[in-house]
Amino acid sequence: MSSTAAGDVPGSDVALKAALHHVFDTQIPNYGDYNLVCASECGGTVTGQRPAAPVPAGIIVGYRRRPVELILTPFNRATLAALDRPVAIDLSNLAFVAEAAPGAFDIAMSTGRIITLTLRATCVLGPHSASTLSQDEDAADLASFLRDLADL
Repeated sequence: MSSTAAGDVPGSDVALKAALHHVFDTQIPNYGDYNLVCASECGGTVTGQRPAAPVPAGIIVGYRRRPVELILTPFNRATLAALDRPVAIDLSNLAFVAEAAPGAFDIAMSTGRIITLTLRATCVLGPHSASTLSQDEDAADLASFLRDLADL
């Protein structure tokens, strides 16, 4: 996900990327060091809770290869607003990564917590699921990064 300029057409890839960058960038120092990809939770959650009527949650995955680090930032897919504090995962608290199914990754932390993410070439966002963010190259690169971690 590359940085974008303000004033873009609402719902366009450029505007959606700018909105997701804003959610991530306002919470993470040195945000320019990370590649960003929109993902979906499909198992354990970043917050560790599943309310009775879950908010349509998504995850902005910020990752970098040097130093190896993942930042998982939950956000509301309808409002594009942050939902909770980000979770940082690096080599000091990563237990393992496994590809449970094509495009679905289990990320386990040394605390025993497992978060399962699904990566897709497109990410549906916005009110009433009105907008789609194209991220095929970004999702493929993150999948490659997670497979490299799985091989450690």
